[in-house]
Amino acid sequence: MTTAHATPDLAPPLDSSLPHDDRYGRARLWVGITGVGAWVVLASAILIYGLPFGWYDAMPVDTALGVLLQCVVVYAVVQAPFDFLGGWYLPRRYGRSTPGLPAFLARWGRGVLVHGALLLAVAALVTVAGRAGGVLGVIVLAVPIVALLLAFRATLAACVARLALGPVWRHPGGMPERAVHVGDESFTGGITGLWRPRCSLIPDRWSVVLDDDGLRLARARRRIAAASGLWGRGRAVAIGFTLVGVVLAAVLVGPGDIGTVGGTVELSLWFTLWSFLGLLTLPTLSRRAVAQLDRSLLDEGFPPETLAATSRTLNAMQDGEPARPGAVEAIFHPIPSLANRAATPAASPSRFAAWDAARTAVYLSAAGLGLLGRAVHCNAGKPALWVFLPTD
Repeated sequence: MTTAHATPDLAPPLDSSLPHDDRYGRARLWVGITGVGAWVVLASAILIYGLPFGWYDAMPVDTALGVLLQCVVVYAVVQAPFDFLGGWYLPRRYGRSTPGLPAFLARWGRGVLVHGALLLAVAALVTVAGRAGGVLGVIVLAVPIVALLLAFRATLAACVARLALGPVWRHPGGMPERAVHVGDESFTGGITGLWRPRCSLIPDRWSVVLDDDGLRLARARRRIAAASGLWGRGRAVAIGFTLVGVVLAAVLVGPGDIGTVGGTVELSLWFTLWSFLGLLTLPTLSRRAVAQLDRSLLDEGFPPETLAATSRTLNAMQDGEPARPGAVEAIFHPIPSLANRAATPAASPSRFAAWDAARTAVYLSAAGLGLLGRAVHCNAGKPALWVFLPTD
């Protein structure tokens, strides 16, 4: 086993056969910043100026559902321009793999309907729980909702984006694995499971773009993330952050308004602001985990050249931005750029790291009716990434 590798140079030029334009990643970042900023400003303005007074009245069930449905439709309408820019216009402008407009609209429409149905169901449950149990009822409800979102994550992803899940394959010496066929090249899959890692979802595209050593390294990365506790810490941080956010949002709504349509919308807006705080703080924990995994792979004997080549290939399938300013990365990116991974010493195992914590929290924000789950730069307009946001 090798233990003395230097930090690999992860920033050589990308393979010319892969689509690449530095401007694409920067343009996506601006879409994400604008989209997230719009929701934060809108949420703040509504909380400051208030909702229609009648929304806090007792309503028949059908009336309450109708108002909540209108809110979900408004959410989809406001998010639509950012989805169009991130999902179709920018990929097409910069030569990325993207379907024609009719196919994009069909995929996007499917995702919007399923995601909207999820938000409507959660909103209805929150309203009922608030009526029956007040603030405590809403807080208690968040626990099974988070558990269901994690337990049925692969199923929900297949509904949102029509993923084709292969059979479970028990890899000798590793965790169970499922190949996933999906049209979006940015899809990375992830590790499923509630508290314990159950299965690694691997895009079947990786077996084409990666050589045997690269695919072996990608599998080992998932195995180490699970065995080292980095995955578990990431899961715990994301769950804890979500549940704390629901508690704070429910308390801020207060017992007088919780259980009304207005109270449910307020909870959504408060949780959206909480999610924004997570976007600014949680990426640091995820970046540390990436650095620790890089070091662990080298310690297991993977050549630095294989790590560098695999990272370049997979980065090219994402935003294709091999370098970015450190300040920009510190705020907006849970996965460090290739150049920053090469320039930064490997993270010390003593520093708290949590793999995929930031983007798992973005997915789980649906439990608090957060409005940023589709607005971040990595998944705006990409339904295949609304449930499984990209990992390293």
